[in-house]
Amino acid sequence: MKRNPKRSSRAVMRVMRLRGATVAVALLVGAFAASCGGGGSSSLDAMQLVEFQIVDRALQPAAPTGSVSVPRNAQFRCIFNGPVLGSTVSFQTIQVRTGGSFQSIPGGSFRVTGNEVIYDPTLEVDGTPRPFGLEPLQQYALDIPSIDEQAGVVQNLDLDPNRRSFFTNWTTSDGYLRELQPPEVEGVYFIPDPDPITRNIPGNGLLAIVFNEVMDPASFTQAPFSGPDPNTGVDVRYTSAPINGANGVADAPVPGSFSHDAAATTFFFRPTFSFGNAKLIFTVAVYQVLKDLSGNQLVNPQSWGPFTCDGEGIATGKLLREDFEVATERDGSTSDADWGSSEAGVLLSQPLVSRDVVITGSDFDAGSDFSGEGYSGSTPGPHAAIQSGAAQAVTGGRGQYITLDAPLVGKDRNNYTPAPNPATSVGRRVMQSYSDVEMGPKGSITRMGIGPDLNATFSSTYNGVILRFGYQKNDSMSLGSSFNGNYAGNPTEVYRGSFSVAQKANVGNYPGTNNAGTTAVSAVNPCTPAHNNPLYTYTGHLMWPTPTTYFKWDPGTGDVNDSVLLFDMSVPESTGTFQQIRGWWAMQYPCAGYNLGLNAFIGGFPTRFLLSGFEEDTPNPPENLSGGAAQNIKNPDHLVLDALFTVTKVESIGQSLFYGPPGHVWSSPFGETFGTDTNYLTPEVDPSVQSGGAQVILEFQGAMAVEPDRRTINAGFASTGWTREIDDCDGFPFIRWRATLLSNLLSGQVARVNRILIPMISN
Repeated sequence: MKRNPKRSSRAVMRVMRLRGATVAVALLVGAFAASCGGGGSSSLDAMQLVEFQIVDRALQPAAPTGSVSVPRNAQFRCIFNGPVLGSTVSFQTIQVRTGGSFQSIPGGSFRVTGNEVIYDPTLEVDGTPRPFGLEPLQQYALDIPSIDEQAGVVQNLDLDPNRRSFFTNWTTSDGYLRELQPPEVEGVYFIPDPDPITRNIPGNGLLAIVFNEVMDPASFTQAPFSGPDPNTGVDVRYTSAPINGANGVADAPVPGSFSHDAAATTFFFRPTFSFGNAKLIFTVAVYQVLKDLSGNQLVNPQSWGPFTCDGEGIATGKLLREDFEVATERDGSTSDADWGSSEAGVLLSQPLVSRDVVITGSDFDAGSDFSGEGYSGSTPGPHAAIQSGAAQAVTGGRGQYITLDAPLVGKDRNNYTPAPNPATSVGRRVMQSYSDVEMGPKGSITRMGIGPDLNATFSSTYNGVILRFGYQKNDSMSLGSSFNGNYAGNPTEVYRGSFSVAQKANVGNYPGTNNAGTTAVSAVNPCTPAHNNPLYTYTGHLMWPTPTTYFKWDPGTGDVNDSVLLFDMSVPESTGTFQQIRGWWAMQYPCAGYNLGLNAFIGGFPTRFLLSGFEEDTPNPPENLSGGAAQNIKNPDHLVLDALFTVTKVESIGQSLFYGPPGHVWSSPFGETFGTDTNYLTPEVDPSVQSGGAQVILEFQGAMAVEPDRRTINAGFASTGWTREIDDCDGFPFIRWRATLLSNLLSGQVARVNRILIPMISN
C-alpha cells in the first residue's frame, strides 16, 4: 500500500481497495451467510466451476494455468456459473495446498463477490497483511471437490452443491507481480522517542526506516567495515568525531540486524549491542540499491543525522567478524565456496554443476550384493549388452534382458496380452531402489530418464503421472512388500501432471519383418530378433517430465547401503499405445530363458523392483514363484530398469578456522573470545535474507582446546558437534563457524554472504 502524500488520491483509492478486501473477508466468515441465507429467486441446480484464472491485483491475467513461474503475490480467481454462498467457502471446500503430498495449508484468504471466489495469498482472514504471499519456487495445488467426493462443498445461493470437481497445480517463481512505480523512503524515527529536550537517541533503542510500499528484505544489506559503499542498502555509521575516536569506533559501522513489520513497509535496525554507552555520534544513510518487491530501486536515496546517543546503552562486547576481503580465516581443507576471489568482500556458492548418473541393468556383477556398476558420466551405458551363453563364461555375471510395460502402459495393452495382472485399466506403480555407490556424491536430482532402449515408436499421453523420491528406511537395497512402508518418513513428490511420449520411428509393416518388409532374424543376438527393430533400437533415454520439486540426494558416508534412494513411479493408463521398456533380471546366464534350467539368480542380488496397480500400496500381483515371466518371478523382484538421473551440485561450504581467547600467538586477528567466560550472542549474517530462493545455513562448533593449525580439535578436551544453536557453544573458549550455501535450481541464483558477525559478552 503506497502512502506517498504527493499521490494522496491514489493512496486513498488503494486504502479503500484494501479495506474492501478486508470487509469481504469478514463477510466470508460471518455476515455474508446471515444476510444471504439460503434463499434465492433463481434455480441454480447444476452448480459448477466454469473458469479458473491466475490474475494480478487488478484481476487481469498474470500467468497461464499450470504455470511453473507464478508470481508469489498473484491471486487465483474461481468463476462459478452462479452466485456463491460465502459461508460455504473455506480451505476445505476450496483446498489450496502445498508441501509433501499437498498436505499443508499455505495461509491467505478467500474473497467472495457474486459468482467469483478469489484466493488472495497476501491477506489473512483477520485482515493481517502477508505481503510476500506464497513461498518462492514451490509447488502448490488447488482442488475444488464435488458433492460426489465429500459432504461439505461450495454451494450457490439456492444451497445447490458443486457438481464438478476441479484440480490444478502451479509452481511459484522467486519474484512478484510487475509494477513500475519506484519506492520512496518517507523518513526515520527511533523507538523509544528521543529525549524531548536534548534530542539524544536512546542507546538501547531501535531505528525505524519507513517506506511508502512493501520492500524486498533481501536488498537490506549493510556497508562493510572498510567504509561507506553505495552498493549496499543501509549504512548506520559512527562519525569521525573525537568522542568516537576516544571510544575506538570512529568511522566504524554500527553492527546490527534488520527486521520489519507485518506489512514490510517499516524496517527496524537493532544494534548488536546498543548505539553506545557513551554519547557517541552516528549517521544513517539509505542507498538506491534498496528495492521493492517488483525490483524497482529506491527513487530518493538520502541520509539523516548526525544523531547523538544518550550514553545509556549496554556496553559493547566483542565481535568475531569475517568480511571476506582476505582469506586469512578460511579453512582451506574444507571450504569450496568462493571466498572473496570473484567479488572482494563476498562469499559465493559455486556455480551450479550437473552430472548424469547412468544405471545400466545389464552390468550386474556376479556375487555382488548390489549392482555396483552404475557410473557417472555423460554417455549412456551399453544398450545392446545382451550376450550369448558362450560369452557369459568370459565376461562374468550379466542380467537377463526382459521387456516390461510397467510403469508405462496403454489401452492397447490388452490386444497383446489378455488379462494383464495388474489390470492396465488403472495403470502401474513401480518402485526401484538405487545404492549410494550407484548414485555417487550428493546433490539435487533435477532430471530422470528411462532407457536407453524403449519402444517409443508409438505416441502416448499419460494424464496424472505421480513421481516420488525418498530414502529406504532400513538402508537396504531389498524392498519390502509395501510401497509406503519402504520409506524413511514421507516421500517427496517431485511431479504430478501429464506426460507425453512422442513417436520416434516407424515399426515393421508385417509381423516377423523389419521395417523394410523383409524377414530378418539375428543369429548374433538371439535375444533381440532383428525383425523387432526399431522397437528396441537405441533411441536414447526417454526423459520423465521436469520435476517441479527437486529431491536432495545425500549418499551419507559413502559406504555401501549407507543410503538407499527410492524412485517411485505411478503412471495411469495412457490414451494411446502401451510402451515397452527395458529391464534386467538378475540371472546368471543371459538369454537362457526362464525354462532352460539356467535361471539361477546372481548370488545375493536384492529384490529392488516392486510392482502394483496405479497408486496401490501393496504388491499386485502378489508373489508368485512358479508363474514364470508373465506373472513375475517375485514381487518384489530381482529386477532393475535402465535409468538416468541428473544430479546437480547446489551446495558449497565456507568454513572458518577456530577463533580463540587472548594469549595465543596464533589467535585470529579478526577477533578473540572471552575464554571460558564467553557468552555467544545471536549471530548476524548480511544479508539476512537471500534473493532468488537461495539459502545460507550457519552452524557452529565449540572446543576447549585446539591444535596450532586452528582447524584440529585437541582430542583430549571436550568439544561440541556442529550445531545451529550457538548457545550450545557458550563456555567454550574456541569457536568456528560453517556456512552451507545453497544455490537455487529454479532461479539459478547463487547464495552470497557479505559479512558474518558473532557477537559475544563476558559472563
